Amino acid sequence: MTTDSRPLIRDLIDIPEHVHQGDFVLKLADGLGHAKATVRDYVVTPQLELCFDDALGFIKGAVTGGTSKAAYLHGSFGSGKSHFMAVLTLLLAGDPDARSIPELAKVVVRHDEWIQGRRFLMVPYHMIGASDLESAILGQYARHVRRLHPDAPVPGFYLSETLFEDARNLRANLGDAAFFAKLNAGKEENGDGGDGWGTLDFGLWDAGSFDAATAEPVTGDERQRLIGDLVRVYFAGYAHVATNKGNAFVSLDEGLAIMSRHAQSLGYDAVILFLDELILWLATHAADVNFVSREGSKLSKLVEALNSRPIPLVSFIARQRDLRELVGQNLAGALQLQFADVLKHWEARFHRITLEDRNLPLIAQKRVLRPLSPTAKETLDGAFDDFLKVRREVLDTLLGSTGEQAMFRQVYPFSPALVQTLIAVSSVLQRERTALKLMSQLLVERRNELRLGQIIPVGDLFDAIAEGDEPFSEAMKFHFENAKKLYRTKLLPLLERQNGVSWTEVEAETADPAKAQALRNDARLIKTLLLAALVPEVEALKGLTAPRLAALNHGSVRSPIPGRENNMVLTKLKGWGGEVGEIKTTEDANPVISIQITGVDTDPILASVASEDNPGNRRRLVRSMLFEMLGLPPDSDGFFLEYSMVWRGIRRQINIVYDNVREMADDRLRNQDGAWSVIFDFPFDEPNRWPADDIARLQEFKDGPVGRSDTIVWLPSFLSDKAMRDLGTLVKLNHLLTGERFADHARHLSAVDRDQARALLANQRSQLQQRLRACLEVAYGIASEPSDAVGATLEASQHLQSLNGFKPALPVGANFKAAFEKLLEQLFGYLYPAHPNFGTEVRLPALRKLQPDIERALADPEGRVFIADKTIRDSMRAIANPLKLGEMGETHFVLTRHWRSHFAQKHAQQGGAMTVKSLRAWMDEPQRMGVSREVQNLVILTYAEQTNRNFFKGTALIRPTLDSLDDELELREQALPPEEDWRLAVQRASSLFGLVPPDLRNATNVAKLSAQIAERAADLRPKLDALVRDLGHRLAALGIDADDANRMTTARSAQAMLVAIGAATSEKVITSLAGAELRTTETDVAKTLTSAGEVGLALRDSSWKVFETLRQLADHRQAAAASILDRIGQTLSMDERAVLLKPSLDDLHGRALKLLTDTAPAQPAPPPTPTTRPGIGFSEEPVTIPHIAAPVEPLVEPDDVVITVDDRRNLSSGEAADLLDRLKRELAGHPDYRLNLSWKIVRKGRRP
Repeated sequence: MTTDSRPLIRDLIDIPEHVHQGDFVLKLADGLGHAKATVRDYVVTPQLELCFDDALGFIKGAVTGGTSKAAYLHGSFGSGKSHFMAVLTLLLAGDPDARSIPELAKVVVRHDEWIQGRRFLMVPYHMIGASDLESAILGQYARHVRRLHPDAPVPGFYLSETLFEDARNLRANLGDAAFFAKLNAGKEENGDGGDGWGTLDFGLWDAGSFDAATAEPVTGDERQRLIGDLVRVYFAGYAHVATNKGNAFVSLDEGLAIMSRHAQSLGYDAVILFLDELILWLATHAADVNFVSREGSKLSKLVEALNSRPIPLVSFIARQRDLRELVGQNLAGALQLQFADVLKHWEARFHRITLEDRNLPLIAQKRVLRPLSPTAKETLDGAFDDFLKVRREVLDTLLGSTGEQAMFRQVYPFSPALVQTLIAVSSVLQRERTALKLMSQLLVERRNELRLGQIIPVGDLFDAIAEGDEPFSEAMKFHFENAKKLYRTKLLPLLERQNGVSWTEVEAETADPAKAQALRNDARLIKTLLLAALVPEVEALKGLTAPRLAALNHGSVRSPIPGRENNMVLTKLKGWGGEVGEIKTTEDANPVISIQITGVDTDPILASVASEDNPGNRRRLVRSMLFEMLGLPPDSDGFFLEYSMVWRGIRRQINIVYDNVREMADDRLRNQDGAWSVIFDFPFDEPNRWPADDIARLQEFKDGPVGRSDTIVWLPSFLSDKAMRDLGTLVKLNHLLTGERFADHARHLSAVDRDQARALLANQRSQLQQRLRACLEVAYGIASEPSDAVGATLEASQHLQSLNGFKPALPVGANFKAAFEKLLEQLFGYLYPAHPNFGTEVRLPALRKLQPDIERALADPEGRVFIADKTIRDSMRAIANPLKLGEMGETHFVLTRHWRSHFAQKHAQQGGAMTVKSLRAWMDEPQRMGVSREVQNLVILTYAEQTNRNFFKGTALIRPTLDSLDDELELREQALPPEEDWRLAVQRASSLFGLVPPDLRNATNVAKLSAQIAERAADLRPKLDALVRDLGHRLAALGIDADDANRMTTARSAQAMLVAIGAATSEKVITSLAGAELRTTETDVAKTLTSAGEVGLALRDSSWKVFETLRQLADHRQAAAASILDRIGQTLSMDERAVLLKPSLDDLHGRALKLLTDTAPAQPAPPPTPTTRPGIGFSEEPVTIPHIAAPVEPLVEPDDVVITVDDRRNLSSGEAADLLDRLKRELAGHPDYRLNLSWKIVRKGRRP
């Protein structure tokens, strides 16, 4: 072992050999009695200078204002409150040494004028043990004054009625002469006591003055003088009883008034009361809210007075913590409010002077850490400068958020974090355990080992406060005793067992030095956690992580590999947490570690389920944990599970099996469904079985008849004995904490203890789960910590065994799942070496979004298109680029010829029909690409469009999609029609058939449009054939030559076109449509095609029988009938676009019926006149058709009597209005008249 040549700290600063009881603790009375020592040991910081100025100014206000005042003197335990009051008293008393303190020079000068010539009575109080405030404040005043002025009258604080009764009885027994003689003994009528404390009234008592005094009020002067004389002469026991029993004093308010007058009579200008430990005294009665409320309410009397006080009382109340913290946390909600009201009443009237904790570093530097010489100070400063070169995170932890390097220098070899903890610990300890005393104790304990450059670990503080029997508050005492018990019964034995040495041997210095040091260092980590549990409010102890624990105990953690200290600490703590449930570690990336202190023993509960720890449950638990670590359902059943992952953008599946490889049959080792499998072997086996047995079983399979399988076997090293014990404990904990089992096994505990026990066991389970997960990672070879995780180990090359030629390397990953997926990446890289690395997961919806822009690129002569949508651009770049379909630039996508060339080359080599199946195979040449079928489909569909190929199944043209492309389909080149024919066919397909054809001329579009045209032509052909046939019959019946009828010409053109399309092969449909001769216009043909069905029905309607009847008329209606027939002929001859056949025939049919029912002579019909097309309305550009005029006389029923008949033409709006008015008048007087109307509105001028 290398000898450390650095000097010991004891050679540089004054470290005593022992720390004695009472060191660094000043009692105010002692401080005043030893003024020189008090001043010598006192350190005045700049903040304390302000406090002295504040305190003296506060007293000045009371004295000059003649009012009583009270102030809190607030500071933590050991902050020097008593020392402060002692120096303050010496300043008021004019002590030369106190007035000579250099740091107080300005304060002395500032207040000297009002202090000079005044006398102050300083009364120290010790409140612990008092029964009430009256007995404490009044009784201790009386005792203090008796020590200062033994001949002074006793203050009249005591209740007097019983006293006077006893005095009367004694007077009766002795007689007046003897009674008053003794009562007046030693008095002189107007004498002077000669002790310099003032002029007193020495009036002699007699029967008259005695009776008069007893009749005065309680506050009467003579009454109080008589009480004092009676207690002094006859009834000294009353003073003792009053002081100790608290039932013989006047009220506090009356007593304070008496105190003021008494002190004035002694020549004082003010009374200064230092009420030490008053708040702590109240806190000790926290459980009795009535006591606290009653006594607390009396504090206001220190400043509020019903009785006169000739001189002011100035009270300083020492307070280390807010009484709300000490008392309120023990009260129920309503009582907290009640107590808060009491606090508000008096605290609003109290001033506050705070002795800050930041004074401690400077005080410690001067009182505890004084260098032995200037040279020693230089050496210490140099060592501290070197220490500042530690890692930044270490220094930041030691400094804390409020620490500064200058303060660190003052307290070195302590750290600001340790000082902060010291202050907090001191606040919960007995007042003798001040921060200065604890610092000195820590130095003494390491006097013979602490060397220059080292700092005192925070963990060492636990021992310093654990030793001795100084009491805490009841709550803290219970908490601390549980902490010591936990350390003594569980934590220390665990550390001793792991380090192979006992603490007794370490203290006796009989242990191996290395083991002893390791035990101390481990104990410091645990003790730091215990301190954090005891004083959780300390910033330095909050959120303790492994790096923070290591930093707070800097120098205690040493790693063989520099920089691994934090990992060592975390590994240790996780291991300890698995055995002691009180240690809790979160599951964050940088876990927070803590200790839960309770008094519950969980070992018997755990022992009650020992039978659950068996091999079967251990296997099931490891299987569950492995699956959970892989992200699979931990409770999955079945022989295997399917594992899914995205590799290079494609989701792939693999089977996972968990079994004992040594016991697996051949058919279990052989993959069953063609998919690859990964078998995880057990990390343990029966006794006397080793990992070598599993390797031998695999070799047996390889040498067998099958020999190969698409299987990887992951063999683990076997868990160590300790890890197996942890596994067994975890099995028991899982069983115990499932359902209601815990309650059944913990019935012997109270409800509160049951809750704590369950929390401890749940935490222990959590820690064991974390540890076992880490152990499994070590067992399967992907981690090295914890080092005690495995026993029988495998070489790195033995962990992974492939049964199919694949040679995987042991993967590296942040966790088990990551490592497993690294293994699968190796496998998939082996299986699919040419697989594109897509930048995103490739799924069917994403491919569908890309297809339209790819088709646009196919339509572009240069194969280049602009893509506006950034999302589409990103997807195109992530998918199309690596797939070699094209290149997505910043804004434009450009098709490439990779697949066109590749497939052409393969087809030329192999010949034969080009099928989808062959294209899929060629995509995996020369190396397997292994992309999904949907991705293959996108490539194949794009290639088909690039090369003008269509898909056929036999002779049937098939329209495949991205999600449906059968391997049996054959790709055949499509002969494309000439560009001119394509353009004309596209136009006619739209205008004639109502189709929406694409503009791009390629195989897919040509085939698609050809099929659509053929289908539409086949659907229309029967209607056109019937139209031509029926139209011919009607024209012939009317004696009209079909060749002269436009409607027939158009119909025959459409029929011929449909016949040609129907006769054409699929390749010639486009050409047939483009080459069709349309003898009229496309508009007329389109109208004929769309109306063929309706027109055909009209030609076959029964109305034609009525028209036939017209031809037979030979009477006066013959001319009108001829006119109607002539109009029918015109309608049949004109195109449907010009005259809508069915509406026109319907109109003519109505006229014919009217004509046939008319028996009156009729005038010849006027020649046809244009009229608007029915249904168009008042169109600005009407489509005109010839009009068949109605007879002049309206059609009437045979029995009707015609009253008037008239006909008016070319009426203006005014003339029309006059005519309507006349008609209304004619109808008004004849209810049975009816008016028949027919009208037409025309516009004058030329038709455009």
